[in-house]
Amino acid sequence: MLLVTFAIAGAGADDQAGPGSEAVAATVGGEPIDAGEVARLVRTAARGQKVSPAALPVLQAQVLAELVDRRLVLAYARRNEEYPTAEQLDAAAAALKAKLVSEGRTLDAYLHEQSLSEVDLRRQLAWGLVWDKYLAKYVTDERAAAYFEAHRREFDGTELAVSHILLRPSSGVDRAAWSELVKQAEAIRRSIVAGEISFADAAQKYSAGPSAKEGGRLGRIPRRGVMEETFSRAAFALEVGQVSEPVLTPFGVHLIRCDAVWPGKKQLADVRREVDDALARELLSKIARLEERRTPVRFTGKTPYFKPGTRELVVP
Repeated sequence: MLLVTFAIAGAGADDQAGPGSEAVAATVGGEPIDAGEVARLVRTAARGQKVSPAALPVLQAQVLAELVDRRLVLAYARRNEEYPTAEQLDAAAAALKAKLVSEGRTLDAYLHEQSLSEVDLRRQLAWGLVWDKYLAKYVTDERAAAYFEAHRREFDGTELAVSHILLRPSSGVDRAAWSELVKQAEAIRRSIVAGEISFADAAQKYSAGPSAKEGGRLGRIPRRGVMEETFSRAAFALEVGQVSEPVLTPFGVHLIRCDAVWPGKKQLADVRREVDDALARELLSKIARLEERRTPVRFTGKTPYFKPGTRELVVP
């Protein structure tokens, strides 16, 4: 299950997926995550869409963050003696092979197509077995109902009117400028919150988005399906009139203001799949944050990553 999703445009992801598999992007408890694995998941997350050179570092960092969390979940499973046995992994591999045969494909062809080694495959199978087991315990009817009530606005069809200020990175020549854009956004936000400048005036002065001339107004948006997920998640956490902290998306660094709210009427039964997905993200984060206290994570800098504990982008 891939939890990272993107809405992206620009140059081809396959052409800019990053270094080859020989480069280690990070280690989790000494176990490497290579840049080739990051590249594979970037392509999966992109879903055939295109990734601009300026957007690529954020996508790579988001994917690497999820891979790190997955490794931490597997470390947690090992520590709690819940990691699949060799026999269980053999059975899962045999089931995959049988499925491929029924489709007229071979395991070797599948590994080549996915750019996977046998070690990679067994790790993927272990992840699937562990994660399905944890989800089955965590995503219950009771927890889904409680989560829906606590986050009703995210699921019931509520729509927001929002404005934003977009600070756009260069075309990719100086990708390290992302961190400077975050600092600039923080300074702009402080000025807005202090009343030194209005949000609309700041948008007209600083925003690189086409809505700048309209004071940053984007109009009415639903929770899903229109804006990039990171943007929407941040927007729907705001109260009317509140300005977000800097939000990174593949398009740049945003400051978002909630201007108005139109409540929705959907019930849990209408959106159960979305609620279950949100619970999966919650569970991944909970286990990973718990395990990282015991299992060291190290980033090599070969691939863009977020500085631990922050959303500060570090670019090679």
